[in-house]
Amino acid sequence: MSISKQLIYVGLLALSLVGSPRALGQLPTKGSKGLSTDSVSREDKASDYYYRGVLAQRLGRTEEALDLLKRAHTLIPGDPIVAFALGGIYMDTERQAEALPLLEQAYRSDSTEMAFATALSSAYIATERMEDALRVNKQLLRLDPDDIDVKYRLVQLYARTGYIPQAIQLCSELQKRFRHHPDPYTRLTQMKIHLLELSGDTKAIVQEYETQASLFPAREAKLYYDLILYLIQSEQYREVERRLAADLKKGRIHPADAQALRVHLHLARKEYDQAEKELIKLNESPELRASEKFALWTLLSQAVVGEEKLLGEQYMPYIKRLLSVHPEDMDILSSYARLLRYRSRHQEAIDLLRPQTKLHPRLPWLWEELFQNAVGLSQDSLVIQIAKEAVHYVPEEWRYYLAIATGYFVEDRIPEAIKTLEQGAQSISPQTGIGAARLNGLLADLYAERGTPAQRAQADSLYRRAIEASPDDPDILNNYAYRLAKAGKELELAEQYASQAVKLSPEAAHILDTYAYVLHRRGNDGLARLYQRKALDQAGEEASADMYDHMGDILLALGDQDEALLYFINARKAYEQQGNLEEKHQVEAKIARLKAPEAKTTKGNKQTKKQTR
Repeated sequence: MSISKQLIYVGLLALSLVGSPRALGQLPTKGSKGLSTDSVSREDKASDYYYRGVLAQRLGRTEEALDLLKRAHTLIPGDPIVAFALGGIYMDTERQAEALPLLEQAYRSDSTEMAFATALSSAYIATERMEDALRVNKQLLRLDPDDIDVKYRLVQLYARTGYIPQAIQLCSELQKRFRHHPDPYTRLTQMKIHLLELSGDTKAIVQEYETQASLFPAREAKLYYDLILYLIQSEQYREVERRLAADLKKGRIHPADAQALRVHLHLARKEYDQAEKELIKLNESPELRASEKFALWTLLSQAVVGEEKLLGEQYMPYIKRLLSVHPEDMDILSSYARLLRYRSRHQEAIDLLRPQTKLHPRLPWLWEELFQNAVGLSQDSLVIQIAKEAVHYVPEEWRYYLAIATGYFVEDRIPEAIKTLEQGAQSISPQTGIGAARLNGLLADLYAERGTPAQRAQADSLYRRAIEASPDDPDILNNYAYRLAKAGKELELAEQYASQAVKLSPEAAHILDTYAYVLHRRGNDGLARLYQRKALDQAGEEASADMYDHMGDILLALGDQDEALLYFINARKAYEQQGNLEEKHQVEAKIARLKAPEAKTTKGNKQTKKQTR
């Protein structure tokens, strides 16, 4: 008898509304003798808060429900129904420490109330108080001896608290209940076998497999296979040999399964050469699934090469052979393609997968593998080509739009890049996360720098949408902070975003540069100089013209004109190399002003200028 929390709340609300004598702690009605007006008023308020809180919880308005029920509990802290409802909301919001005393209060008021006991049991389990959970579930079973859910939970609690015999006994009782239901019986048997392993009763384990096979003949082959596999794992090798021969003769297991079990046996005995020979023969059998063969090759490789390494190179031809034996098996194709990619054999993987996109164009993983291998080859044209094909069949994958838009951007086809990003932002799934953030962030960059006036006006909202989608993407935080600083608006917000970007990516030169620039715009030039020097140090020979230009501005603000001039000269040279003539002219104007005789000031003048900025 499993009762969801929502149903419990609904049930208790209904119970209270029909006038249960226990509802709301047996509150007396208005006009009762012996009660003050204030007391009646307090109880009426508590009742109102309680009913509204339960209703809000039913409607999914958790914060509102929590506030109302806290008010009700403050007015009548001894009422078990209110305590139970408030404790339930705390559990829903994973505030177990606050929920437990409330649920315990409700349970103490009436340990025969199933709803109270069930909720408290869940709270004890959530807080790892298994002995307490065991005690409460024993009480639940006394209340309803036929409750299957409670019995199943008790099996687990007995096991987790070390009462293995009791767990086995209760598991056996449940098995009798489900003798004619294969799935639940199988789950119970698996649980019981695990318990028997803990108790070391090998004979009983074998009996469990055989009993299950007799009850469900349709599953006989798998059950006898699992039994022999268990015997191998428990190193009962003689019994394995005997059963293999007997079961194969009786038709209990298929010849291909027997071969697979022999591979397991050789691996357990560390007879790796024999295991490989058996596997080579098994490779040609169409009766065993390719995925099972691949799993066996993986086990062999882990034993020989090492568990943390890729499948051994010497076994790759055998995996490739599986593609011929099982040409329609997409799982083995996927596994082999990933192995090729992990080994940087990208062109081989592409040649293998390309024809499959014509036969199975709607398989997302096919395009994913092709795309990843094209990226691995560092062939931008191929990456873009595959992305353009893939986006028709997998329109929800953000990376394809990003690749296509990047291609357009490189060719200076800005309208096409913008259109692609707009389409992607509408089509991807989910609409949150790194994909949504990258698309909206890049779209905001293009709107801000190269868009129409209407698009430039939308850039801020797109940046904010990108940050909402992925608040911890340092590049998006950085770009928006820089845009705000350049515009000279919302500088406090710009500093907040730039600071967060530095925390997320403290060694990135361009992010350090943005933070220094924002600090400069806010007048904190001393700290700005520290971060700008760090940005230039991190960038080294890759330092951008903007970085030199920003350092010049910061030093100029601090009154260090001579050093500022050197950085402006470096910035002019870098802008000229980039072909950025507009920025070059602006820097040349700064240089000209500094070289003019009237720009020379005394140290005292510098200090006065700095104070009055």
